[in-house]
Amino acid sequence: MIFPFKTIRLTSEKGVYTLTLNRPEAKNALNRLMISEMTEAVMEAADNSTARLLVIDHEGDVFCSGADLTDLSESTSREEGLQYARLLFDLLESIEKCPFPVIVSAHGNVYGGGIGILAAADISFLTENCRLCFSEVKIGMVPAVISAFVLRKVSSGRARELMLTAREFDAREALEYGIVSFVISPENEKKHLDSILQSLLSNKQKAMAACKNMIFTTSRISWLGAVKEYSTSLFADLLLAQEAREAIASFVERKKQRGGKQNVKKRKK
Repeated sequence: MIFPFKTIRLTSEKGVYTLTLNRPEAKNALNRLMISEMTEAVMEAADNSTARLLVIDHEGDVFCSGADLTDLSESTSREEGLQYARLLFDLLESIEKCPFPVIVSAHGNVYGGGIGILAAADISFLTENCRLCFSEVKIGMVPAVISAFVLRKVSSGRARELMLTAREFDAREALEYGIVSFVISPENEKKHLDSILQSLLSNKQKAMAACKNMIFTTSRISWLGAVKEYSTSLFADLLLAQEAREAIASFVERKKQRGGKQNVKKRKK
């Protein structure tokens, strides 16, 4: 079964739903529409009594480049920034609270909000060629929204180093730090995914749902609401600060210039 979306694809077969990030031309950057459609897709699967598993994968050579800065550059009020942050938080929360296992399969680089998707999932794996980065401080922002999910898997000491330096790190480091579950060779991606799916499908559905709920309830339900209010407000405040506004505007302008040069080259051909 195929569902109608603009920025993603959602298909289902024999109880396995597959959500595919489908903005390869934008490096699967998370704009408001994409975030909303992803949340809708997760909820569509979660509300289906026949659903057993959800796989999140992607088109293109980048899993997710993080927030869509072109979209963010159009935010002119704190409320608009807060709206974006809450949309992203709700997406990650819907992934984490999905009543059955969510598996992320990535064979491309992962930045910013994309790492939040990895962290919110139950099981995730990267191919060996992947690079990751918490790049937010380079544009005057912080990984506020995703921090509630990332810090469940990464130690605070390691998070400080990665988020403050904004350095790129590779898939093996992501595995070592606890961000992902497995690192595999590109040629084994499908084989590895199939193996995980078969293992999960052999388990009892109600028991897995109860297990997920147990982990969520015992580890975070008491403070998640407070974290959402703090992290989304911080995101909105920083988005309107001069430092971030100038950095994001500069990025968008460079992107426009690159697009113009590419169009000129195409016309010459």
